[in-house]
Amino acid sequence: MPNKILNFSGFSKIFEGGSAIKTSRRIREDEFTPTMESIKNLLFPLLGINPSSDGINYMVIGSIGKKESPSDTSGDLDIGYNGNWFSQKESVGYKECAKRIYDILDAEIEPVLGYKPEMKLMSGLNIVSIGWPIGGDQGNGTVQLDLIPLSDMNWARFIYYSPDYKRGESKYKSAHRNWLLSAILSARAEVINTDDEGQIMDYEAPVLILSDGLFWHTKSYRGKIKARLKSASKIPGSERFVTNDPQEFIEFVLGPGYEPGDVKSFEDLFKIMISPDFELSDKLPHIKEKFLEYLNRVGLPVPSEINTI
Repeated sequence: MPNKILNFSGFSKIFEGGSAIKTSRRIREDEFTPTMESIKNLLFPLLGINPSSDGINYMVIGSIGKKESPSDTSGDLDIGYNGNWFSQKESVGYKECAKRIYDILDAEIEPVLGYKPEMKLMSGLNIVSIGWPIGGDQGNGTVQLDLIPLSDMNWARFIYYSPDYKRGESKYKSAHRNWLLSAILSARAEVINTDDEGQIMDYEAPVLILSDGLFWHTKSYRGKIKARLKSASKIPGSERFVTNDPQEFIEFVLGPGYEPGDVKSFEDLFKIMISPDFELSDKLPHIKEKFLEYLNRVGLPVPSEINTI
């Protein structure tokens, strides 16, 4: 069953801005490297994470470290770790990873830092937030550090990829690409049945669960009081896993002939989508409508390119 907490909208709303640690501040781009070094040297040994295992047992999530100006800031610092590896190492269930990390740090972090940092365990999210000293020095202030379990590192490297703004890979956030992927997926929904007036009653929807991959959900407009509800809702227990292989996912979304490396940014994906060869060209108005709906829901700016559709 997917980790429903870290679905796309949930991740965007919860982890952008550093709201769990009240004493934290935004971190500048030029403060990232020394802060990350202090995490590798002081925090990782407590958790048994090899600092050299970037991309294997841990990864930095988001655009921090890739922003164009040294004065650019980020609301927090998100580090994903290999949840399956950690749960096996600590002999706990995957959903108990955060609790185990919290217990380790609660017992061992004070002698390492020289003080007890503000920490918050969010058991329902399986997340631990820490007020980590910026640059390893409490005098610099603290940034909210979120430790997030990842169920598959190969999938995580793809779906959490952030464009490198120092190299001009994109003008937009990685979320813009992922919301566009979700909008394209919505155009691949399959109708199960309709009512006498031809309105859809039940349908199968392919859904991107950010933390776990691609799933089918069965959704319905049927109501207990009204014959047909205004909005469809997922039928409980209907989710079926499809894949968390990046190549298989991209082929499902775009069709054959594309690779994960072809869609590193919103601009890459948009160029493919407006190509005459795109197999869902006839559904571009629907895709645009859903994309704008998603962006409005999470408060992201609308890319100017979308107005060309």
